[in-house]
Amino acid sequence: MPADVIRKLFISDGLACCDSTDATHTHLAIPERNMHRENNFDAVRLLAAAVVIFGHAHPLTSTPDSGLLGNSVQALAVKIFFVISGYLICTSWTLDPRPISYLLKRSLRIFPALLVICILTIFIIGPALTSLPIGHYFATPHTYVYLKNVFLSPVYDLPGLFANNRYPIAVNGSLWSLPIEFAMYLLLPFVCFFDRLMNSKMVALCASIALCFFSIHFVRMSVPANHPVIYGTDLISALDVAPYFMIGALVRQMSWESLLNPVLALFFIGIVALMPPTTAVHDEIVLYFMLPYVVLTFALSSHRLLQGAGRFGDFSYGLYLYGFLVQQCVNDLSGNTLSALQNAFISLPIALVLAYLSWHLIEKPMLSLKPRKNLASKKLTIEEQGA
Repeated sequence: MPADVIRKLFISDGLACCDSTDATHTHLAIPERNMHRENNFDAVRLLAAAVVIFGHAHPLTSTPDSGLLGNSVQALAVKIFFVISGYLICTSWTLDPRPISYLLKRSLRIFPALLVICILTIFIIGPALTSLPIGHYFATPHTYVYLKNVFLSPVYDLPGLFANNRYPIAVNGSLWSLPIEFAMYLLLPFVCFFDRLMNSKMVALCASIALCFFSIHFVRMSVPANHPVIYGTDLISALDVAPYFMIGALVRQMSWESLLNPVLALFFIGIVALMPPTTAVHDEIVLYFMLPYVVLTFALSSHRLLQGAGRFGDFSYGLYLYGFLVQQCVNDLSGNTLSALQNAFISLPIALVLAYLSWHLIEKPMLSLKPRKNLASKKLTIEEQGA
């Protein structure tokens, strides 16, 4: 798929998944209110995944959408995922800093469901909806190049699929963020290792500041005419979301949970809502402070109506994986006549059913294979949060 088409969607309308922490046993300074999964992480992630579908319905139906602080609603939802992921993955590494175990856990979370959706897309959705003769579709070598997505090398098109949609060619734009997410998984242990080696938290702080600086410079101030691409991933897209992962991890590293206050978070939301639009640089700097504070405040809080959001499973990753694909299928089958709201309302329940099946048939069984670290203490202060 042409790089400029991809950038059009992904710089402003990016999508990302969130992984999990394996924090099953620990004495870390996490508020007592968060014991035994009594927090809102599941609810916040599920809401963010739904917002992504709502947000993507606008570019996919050629409908203008609104945003906040220079970001579309779907871009904000992506950054919410990255904040939560940074916090939880840092907690996971802190509890069990064994590289092989850490990578195995991350891989079991990401790759099995990704492999399944890629196979379903190639062998079920592709032949069912392609505009090409089925024989031609399967005889085209590029059909199988789509499997590179399993190896985190993004491929966005399949022969003849969605070529006539309002947002053409992109089969599953959501997959763009997985390489960035996994790259942050690989970076985080090095940051934590040098923090420990230097007996200081300055490495995490400096890494966060550096990512914010490079993001502001290359994404908001001096955007390169030709975006650098590594392993199929646009580095400008990566810089737009990577700081939020590191800021989330920084909150965990610095043990800043005690500074999070729901009343203050609501005050920040009110102030930002009343702020008139300014420069892109100013807006993004405000977002660096406001978004992680608000997201982690409400995620680490506990509300009896929200803490049960994951009672039947953690559907946020599946909803993320299937949302874009379902929306494109809905547009194709409806003859591209739907409004953004119609597309979102039809696609969301379908994607949720697929996410349910993905969780119970693929993700949950795979997560049961995660290696566990036997610790002396069995007291729980924050339970494993599946993505």
